[in-house]
Amino acid sequence: MSERRVFGDAVAHSLGLHDAPMLATRTLRASSVAVTRISCGPKQIGMTPQIPPEDSFIVAQYLTRLPYHELWSGGRPVLTQGYATGAMRIVNLTGEFSARITHPHEALTFHIPRAALDELADDAGRPRLAHLACTPGIVDPVLVHLAAALLPAFEQPEQANPLFVDYVMLAVCSYLAGKYGDGAPPVAAKKGGLTSAQLRRAREILVANSSGHILLADVARACGLSRQYFTKAFKATTGLAPHRWLQQHRIDHAKQLLGKTSLPIADIAIRCGFADQSHLTRVFTTLVGLPPAAWRRQRD
Repeated sequence: MSERRVFGDAVAHSLGLHDAPMLATRTLRASSVAVTRISCGPKQIGMTPQIPPEDSFIVAQYLTRLPYHELWSGGRPVLTQGYATGAMRIVNLTGEFSARITHPHEALTFHIPRAALDELADDAGRPRLAHLACTPGIVDPVLVHLAAALLPAFEQPEQANPLFVDYVMLAVCSYLAGKYGDGAPPVAAKKGGLTSAQLRRAREILVANSSGHILLADVARACGLSRQYFTKAFKATTGLAPHRWLQQHRIDHAKQLLGKTSLPIADIAIRCGFADQSHLTRVFTTLVGLPPAAWRRQRD
């Protein structure tokens, strides 16, 4: 006889927590949204079964510190890190995830189907979202406060005020959609590529650290991926390895400054993240075929 399942219990069921307290909305027409309080103890340590795929987002908000955690997809770890109290993570269950639990911890897991987000977007007259994504491990004060408002209701879920639960849960969905929603279609035309949200995040970090003083593992972690998987996915999406993409970006920036300003080449080199003028000249000549000064003269 199969075990009884209820809506929104995907994470709790994978952990063997069949009696985990849960709250759910009751006002949406096409779908519902659920939040479960997860309490992992010694019995949950180890690898979990793979969660069956579905087009729903799981937003985990950690109530206690978790020193280390592994999220797996496709038979390999794609996210390995710890989480501070109050930290969050978002994944889409289409990724067919499992996890390796290493420490006891507590968390709230919001189960948000795409149908629920679509309904909320339609009701508000906004474009439907393609994806939700955040930097894994960030602490969002707004989500922390919204989650805290729900905690007393888990003491006796059957007696929780349904209007209050609906209000807070829908506030959570609206906030997440506005803050972490990506309306553009995912960029994954090539197998193993990055989503548009991951690509945007990776570019932001690389550009913000244009001097190259950042570890590839840090960029991968911000995209929720392992370093090895991120490197392959970035190249599959852009056609360039991350360091080559950053190098080309710096050269493109240098071209803009050479062509539109009268700044000295030494100043342009520093602004574009190069160590000095000679460093810019070497890279520029290799990629463009001319030194910066000669390229600028041709533009005059």
